Amino acid sequence: MEPQMKATTRTALGAVSDPAPATQAIQSNVELVKKDVEEKLGRTFSVYQATQFCTQTVNGYKYFVKVDVGNSEFIHLELYKPINGQLSLLIVEDKKSESDPLKK
Repeated sequence: MEPQMKATTRTALGAVSDPAPATQAIQSNVELVKKDVEEKLGRTFSVYQATQFCTQTVNGYKYFVKVDVGNSEFIHLELYKPINGQLSLLIVEDKKSESDPLKK
């Protein structure tokens, strides 16, 4: 798995890892799709900080990421990176709270 982007627990192929605190590598990935997220949601974010993530290995890597967007609001992102490809944004879930669990 890509360095600094795996959750701390080992999981079986295809299983989703337990949530882990976001790493700098996860934050970098979230920044790469920020413009796409803002376009999908029709708003911009001055706060945009990954707080938690899970991973899944499925013919590449899926990342489920909780992002703090300020004012006690969070969004959930689902990202996908094929083994030899570019990161893409699959799903954005808006109006989440800090206590909402990441999709598993």
